[in-house]
Amino acid sequence: MNRNDKLPKKKPKISIFRTALAIVVPLMLLAVAVPKITDSPWNDKDIPVSDGSVSDAPEVDPNAGEYVEPQEEDTKSGGIAVPGWNTLNIPKNEKEVTVDFYNPEENKGQYHLTFELRLPDKSKQGYEVLYKSGLVDPGLHIQKITLSRELEEGIYDATLHVQPYRMDEQKTATNNADMQTQLIVK
Repeated sequence: MNRNDKLPKKKPKISIFRTALAIVVPLMLLAVAVPKITDSPWNDKDIPVSDGSVSDAPEVDPNAGEYVEPQEEDTKSGGIAVPGWNTLNIPKNEKEVTVDFYNPEENKGQYHLTFELRLPDKSKQGYEVLYKSGLVDPGLHIQKITLSRELEEGIYDATLHVQPYRMDEQKTATNNADMQTQLIVK
């Protein structure tokens, strides 16, 4: 026989305070929750009930109709179309090189473009201009350019600065675009 078997078993003492707390707190929560539940917007008394008559149905929306494909916007109000170049491949040790700088047809009647190919200078604060074009009309291309100097073989981080000009008498410059590109010289 085990020594603990001879001892009388003690009932755990639960204080009156704990018992009262265990009963009162849930009752208080219930007292607060019941009015909130009955005032809910999801309560049945707030849901309109239809008697099934047609007059309870909403009207047909006058804006509903067959799908109509959106028309392309007029490019005169759409802004400037500016092409981009991720890379330019040019031969090493040559000044006369082949590229394809162009002004998209979408700019017709609106904008001339100029192109300026730039390399950062040694201080990285400024740049060296390798090439600068004149005005290019919409739909036209520049395919042969003369660089300011020959480049040795390598990959150069360059900037292609594209400057749009309005096709007005003043040829007013507008917002420009600087596109990062790599010159791959082989």
